[in-house]
Order: sequence, then C-alpha cells, then structure tokens
Amino acid sequence: MDTVAGCAECARLSDAYENETMAWFRLEGQLRIAEYSRDKASAEKIAKELDGVTRRRADLRSAMARHREDSHTNGSSRTRTVSSS
Repeated sequence: MDTVAGCAECARLSDAYENETMAWFRLEGQLRIAEYSRDKASAEKIAKELDGVTRRRADLRSAMARHREDSHTNGSSRTRTVSSS
C-alpha cells in the first residue's frame, strides 16, 4: 500500500493492514487443513473468521485511500470534484 514517509497515520494504517493480511494467510492455511481433514465444524468457524479479516482488510484499504485523499493530495482532486459539479 502506498504510504507517505514520516506520516504516522499512513504507518499505522499500513501496519494494521499488514497484520490483517498475515492473519488472512494464517487462516487460509488453517481452512485448507480443516477442509482436507474433513473437519466441517472447524472449517465453518475458520471461514467466519476469514470473512471478518477480509472485511477488515477492505475497510483498511478504504481508510488508507480516504487518508491519502484528505491528507496528502493538497486538495487537488477535491478541487476537481467540486469544480466538475
């Protein structure tokens, strides 16, 4: 994800996204093992956790985009949006 060097919020969001991504990979591996083992109860539980991680990753991507827009664009795209109305 694009971050601006020295921006604490960019770093925080990027770290959170990285943590959720690592959780996603871990859960994906666990889900495969549960599926191969035919452990339906575990697979369902892991799939629910995986859905939560997927949502949090999407939310963090959106938060990063909003932060870049609000803090690092110098208003250029906001000006285009306003003037195009």
